Amino acid sequence: MEESTPKKGAPVALIAGVAAAALLAVAAGGWFGLCAWVRDNGQLLPGAVAVDDRGETVAELGKLTREDALSVVSQEMDQRLDTRKLTLLYGEGRRLEFTGELMDCSPEAAVDVGFAAKENTPFWKLGALWLGLADEPNTLSISAAAFTPEGEEQARRMIQVVADELYVPPVDFTYELGEESVTVTRGTDGQKLDAEALLVQVEEALAQGKTELRVEAETLPGAELSGQVLRGLVHVEPKAPGVDGDGKLTPAVIGLSVNAEEAQAILDQTAPGESCTIPLEYTPPGTNPDESMFYKDLLASITTNMDGVANRSFNVARAAEFCNGKVIQPGEVFSYLDTIGDPSARNGYKTSTGYQNGETVPMDGGGVCQVSSCLYYCAVYSNLEIVKRACHAFSTGYIANGLDATIFYPSLDFKFRNNTGYPIKIVAYAEGGAWGKVTVQFYGSNPEGIYVKTERYTLSSTPWTTVYEPDETIERGTTKVDVTPYTGYEVDVYRCVYDANDNLISRTYENHSRYAKRDKKILYNPADEGPWGSAVDPGGQPSGEPIPEPTPDIPASVEPIPTPEPGPSMEPGPTDPWGIPSMEPSFPPEPTFPAYVDPVPSPEGTPEGGYDPIQDPWGG
Repeated sequence: MEESTPKKGAPVALIAGVAAAALLAVAAGGWFGLCAWVRDNGQLLPGAVAVDDRGETVAELGKLTREDALSVVSQEMDQRLDTRKLTLLYGEGRRLEFTGELMDCSPEAAVDVGFAAKENTPFWKLGALWLGLADEPNTLSISAAAFTPEGEEQARRMIQVVADELYVPPVDFTYELGEESVTVTRGTDGQKLDAEALLVQVEEALAQGKTELRVEAETLPGAELSGQVLRGLVHVEPKAPGVDGDGKLTPAVIGLSVNAEEAQAILDQTAPGESCTIPLEYTPPGTNPDESMFYKDLLASITTNMDGVANRSFNVARAAEFCNGKVIQPGEVFSYLDTIGDPSARNGYKTSTGYQNGETVPMDGGGVCQVSSCLYYCAVYSNLEIVKRACHAFSTGYIANGLDATIFYPSLDFKFRNNTGYPIKIVAYAEGGAWGKVTVQFYGSNPEGIYVKTERYTLSSTPWTTVYEPDETIERGTTKVDVTPYTGYEVDVYRCVYDANDNLISRTYENHSRYAKRDKKILYNPADEGPWGSAVDPGGQPSGEPIPEPTPDIPASVEPIPTPEPGPSMEPGPTDPWGIPSMEPSFPPEPTFPAYVDPVPSPEGTPEGGYDPIQDPWGG
């Protein structure tokens, strides 16, 4: 029987394996221990370096404790902050300088980054990094710095100065309503600097070592304006006059608006801050079926005398007939020429006299200005808005100076607007034939009892003189008055509006009227030696020199002149040697009947100094 022999290789291999495992366990345990030690040793990992704001390494921090690393970083930061400057660029070429003295270094931030990186490194890798078996450089920026409390306060004050200089408030659009249009001024954008945001930017720029920082203000938009917005702002719905539940009259409301598309097109062409004009659209308020209720108050009335010339009186009566019964609705403009038509023979008027080139000449329609003057008088005393008016070339004699109105077809009209809330009816008529009278009255509604007075100031008066002129066609021993005289005047008129309790509401400038002087011209036969005396020289020939006629001394008045009551009286003025009076008017006191509407601005469009005396038809 054979005996088996034991094998020697198996135990050796087993022992070797156990030994290797033991060695590995020891090694693993030692590596684990190393990694744990590295994790807890309070030192930065090898490869940690401090870098400046340009990314250049300025210090090795690997394996330094927190205290040592803070010391190194603080030293490097302090050296850089002391020399650091930041120039703030703003506005147009403006500069402001900040220095590192406003800041203090913050080394903790940089060192904390290094230790945070160590904590985030895988545990098993810590030993390799410590032994140099791995290479992962850790860059720690030393740009970290912050304002000191005092530095932050100083920087804040400096930045507020910049913010104040850059601030521009936005300007909203404005609009102003006129009679025919609305004037709009477009708004402009403003600008504002965010001071808090800039403070952060300056701190970061200083910390990073930047040398310049450009800042721009933010836009502050102004209120937007469109054609549709403007329409909503000015729009007014029309409303007819009527009666409320208490039986009181309610005034009309004239509709007002703008075309939104047209307004937008104009606004689009207008630069911010500039103005433009946009036309207004008016809508009539409509009428009330029973308008008779609105004509119960006599707003104004005047009666003036006619001069005895048949054709002239006929023209006055015809013009009054055209005006009689005319109704002017609220907001409507009355045109005298549109009402009476062309005052010519083809329109039924007769030839009388008028003024042309300073002379009295035959003219169709002569006299119709007496009606326009009466209308102007009533419009003033009804406190209506005067749209267009001019005075005569010469003082008329039938109405007070400053209260007349001349016309010339078709270029010079008399116009007024019914700016009350109620319709107005004109009553106009002539009676008594050539030497009769013409009366004009305005009827409407005056629920508040407002009335008007006028103040008239004669600034100057220029007396006329008598001029003698030889004329061989004049029968010997006789003379002929060829030109009637007029004294020249300059007059200012003011409109005073009172309430029902006689309290003055407003006093506004009404007009300036200038009436030319015209000398009296007498023709005589040159062979005569009449009462003109030295008009003929010793040789029996006229000297040709005009002889002034004595006239009263009429000083310029600085006190109000009473406004005429209907029907001025005519009293003789300066006389010529033959006792022919010139008709200089004097006027009784002002009427006391009420005339109503809300106060209005002094009218525009009245020619400075009145109408040109070169051509003034239908005047006398």
